[in-house]
Amino acid sequence: MRPSFIPSSLHLARVLRPFAAAVLALSIGVGASVAVPTSAMAVEPDGTLDLSKYRGKVVYVDFWASWCAPCRLSFAYLNQLRASYDSKDLVIVTVNLDRDRKAAANFLQAVGTGLPVVYDPKGAIATRFQVSTMPTSVVIGRDGRQRFVHHGYFDNKTSEYSQHVSALVGEHS
Repeated sequence: MRPSFIPSSLHLARVLRPFAAAVLALSIGVGASVAVPTSAMAVEPDGTLDLSKYRGKVVYVDFWASWCAPCRLSFAYLNQLRASYDSKDLVIVTVNLDRDRKAAANFLQAVGTGLPVVYDPKGAIATRFQVSTMPTSVVIGRDGRQRFVHHGYFDNKTSEYSQHVSALVGEHS
């Protein structure tokens, strides 16, 4: 069951249609309007994400919610991925879509992660990234351009996810 605060794919398509050209023209990380917290429990203004400070690094942005069972499974992979790379090469930022901050906190405590979390209860960031499934991960190259999108999380695809990251880390800006 999808909570009402996550827009349907049809709704997202209607909302995004006017912004599609702007989203395609905007280089991810340039002129973004938000800040990423430095710790999992840090709180920034809801719906804000500034990827420009990570230019020159590969950025893995993961959208999740507490009610999403595959999201729970994906955090083990995200923790492993973070441990595999130096922070000068890869940054992982998670974006939570719960309206209930306590549900998100309980989820984070259960999965045992210290990854940065940006809260997006109104779905503003998710809309900008055209998120229609949970979880969705967007992998951004050192050049600030969106390079890969992973819709859903599947244990049997982790080698593919890792190859995407490895290829981008191997590129020099």
